[in-house]
Amino acid sequence: MALQSDYIGVSPDNDVHAHHAVQICIGLDRDISVQDYKAQSIHTGQCIVIFEDVPHKLFAQDDQIVVIYLEPEDRHNQQFLTALRQTRSDGINTLPLTGKELGYISQHLFTDVDIDKVWKTVNKAVGLVYSPALSSRPEDKRVRAVIDIIASQRGCAIDMAFLSSKVFLSPSRLTHLFKQEVGIPISRFIVWWRVRAAIEQLSKSATLTEAAHASGFSDLPHMSKTFKQLFGFAPSSLFKPHTIKIHSN
Repeated sequence: MALQSDYIGVSPDNDVHAHHAVQICIGLDRDISVQDYKAQSIHTGQCIVIFEDVPHKLFAQDDQIVVIYLEPEDRHNQQFLTALRQTRSDGINTLPLTGKELGYISQHLFTDVDIDKVWKTVNKAVGLVYSPALSSRPEDKRVRAVIDIIASQRGCAIDMAFLSSKVFLSPSRLTHLFKQEVGIPISRFIVWWRVRAAIEQLSKSATLTEAAHASGFSDLPHMSKTFKQLFGFAPSSLFKPHTIKIHSN
């Protein structure tokens, strides 16, 4: 399963959106602002964390930014995110990183790609306890199995009958249990992973149409509409001079 995806480049204009990933935004030129449409507040700083499924809009147009997207159900991310939730509210927060620390993070993301050093830098700056004993979520093994199946399919068509049969639950019971454990409907989670698969294809120089077909969308307009709902801008904005990186373990 992929650990994360990263974006570096000029911030595209964006509409209000929400996605099932924790987002860390770093302004390379100056402070950026994020409006929280759930709490009706605006946060400004050079490094801002947006927890999953929070409707928001980023104000950093024409500025160079780094954005890190972290899937909260990924085992490799849970240690860091559990610690972060212990010190920050589950919405949108500024992170007190110095210019030196921000430069260090950018170096290890886009030069030698050392994810562990990135986490340790953030942890130290925010005062997090980086402990392997921290609990992870979701705890239910059946939900974990379903998440792993969805992630492994890389955008292929998946129906509820198939998923529920794999964990010996009825479709209705799996639907209820998944929403309870993960916080969003399973259908929306599958859509997230289709878009995730499309981004992975785009990072490998696929065309928009190729990425749409490879990730299970019926056509490019369908993918573009879904993409804009999740990220606030069209997928064409991901082409150069922007850079997408997908890191996997």
